[in-house]
Amino acid sequence: MLWLQKNEKQIFPNAILIRALQEQWKPKAWREEYLELPNLESPGQRWWNAAASMWGYDVRNRLVADVFYDEGTEFIKFTNGKEITVETAWSWGRERVLQYVSS
Repeated sequence: MLWLQKNEKQIFPNAILIRALQEQWKPKAWREEYLELPNLESPGQRWWNAAASMWGYDVRNRLVADVFYDEGTEFIKFTNGKEITVETAWSWGRERVLQYVSS
């Protein structure tokens, strides 16, 4: 994974994980902090973390019920029952998402 990044190759974490499981890769020098690498986060996880920075943890936790996958697409489910795709949330920006959730 780090080799891909250093060589500016496109990274598909899910495909790498599937291949690793299928081929039963054995880690050579594993460290738990690898799980925290930003380039391994899904767009939904990045949005979740950014929402805490944008709105603060309390507001994010009050507004966002879940970030989930459904048929290959990541969605954000809000506590008021509304849903949008993570892609839409990124393109709209924090103010428009907040307005959507609040209306």
